[in-house]
Amino acid sequence: MEVLGQYWLRRILTRVGTITVYEGQDTRTGMPVMVLKGAQGEPVAMEGVLPLVERSPEAWVLEWPLGAMPLSHYRGAADPGRLVHWVEALARLLLALRKRGVEFSPPAELCLVKGRGIWLAGAGLEALKGSPEQAVASLARGLAADWKAFPLREALEALERGERRLEDLFPEPPPEPQGEAPPGEPEPEPPGPSPARRRLLVEPVAEPPPEPPPAPEPEKAPSRPRVIRIEEREEPPFPVVEPPRPKRRLFLALFLLLGLAGLSALFLRPRPASGEGYAMEFRTEPPTERAEVVLLEVPQGSRMVPGRVLLVAPGRAEFDQKGVYRLRIRVPGRDPVDYLLEVPGPPLTIKVR
Repeated sequence: MEVLGQYWLRRILTRVGTITVYEGQDTRTGMPVMVLKGAQGEPVAMEGVLPLVERSPEAWVLEWPLGAMPLSHYRGAADPGRLVHWVEALARLLLALRKRGVEFSPPAELCLVKGRGIWLAGAGLEALKGSPEQAVASLARGLAADWKAFPLREALEALERGERRLEDLFPEPPPEPQGEAPPGEPEPEPPGPSPARRRLLVEPVAEPPPEPPPAPEPEKAPSRPRVIRIEEREEPPFPVVEPPRPKRRLFLALFLLLGLAGLSALFLRPRPASGEGYAMEFRTEPPTERAEVVLLEVPQGSRMVPGRVLLVAPGRAEFDQKGVYRLRIRVPGRDPVDYLLEVPGPPLTIKVR
């Protein structure tokens, strides 16, 4: 596994000419990045293109959206409905780049997707100048699970032959309705009444005579008011239950027993034999360079002391526990680099540029 500055190069995605595309990770923040080693050209900044994090003579470092993955992950297994949306979105991005004067032909590894969102990586690279029409058609052909049943197959094949344009792959917005009729055309007459309808007849109706007012009811003699007595009983209607007193002595005894059990587990745990360990080899490229490796953090259970110098590479170092160790690599005349080393693992090569 290689290290480029503060970036950890996890795996190679693809190689395009002299460019090697890596999936990497920022050792300071832990965020994923895409590293284009050997990139030459002028990067383009626009919506739908991965933003540039760092640019050096050796490589471009681009931001990688969380949860996104390359289109090559869906090679030969893409859902038709989702693939149609990706093809239309890719055609829009490539057409926007063409309007900026950039002819870009990306492979599937440089197109990241997340759900229905899509991003392009490396726009502006000299090595990826080419026909966007051929790039869209070849991407769709390689991703489709059934190319003969793909809805845009005929349009993409016509695009390859030069019979169509990128604009023909996505639908145009509907035209806006016109407010006034063009001069010279007669205005439509309002529809007349249908002969089948019947005419509604309205005739006056005599109002009914008013009802006579109701006769007054005879007054009733006042009745004797009822008296309801509410008396409070001396004893409650339910038994009173007092809460039990907490047993403090029982809780104290349990607490002491737990403390003794924890201390006994701490002092009586098995200790690893002094002879056990894991040897890791550190190499430098070129082999004549020297790099000082300092131990910063150790995993749980390790007895190694942070802050001391492990070795001066090239050489071998012993680690007493499995896990991840944080190291600081210092080379004279260059900035130190922090690195997460997983033990046991393959030999670590420190490339000095």
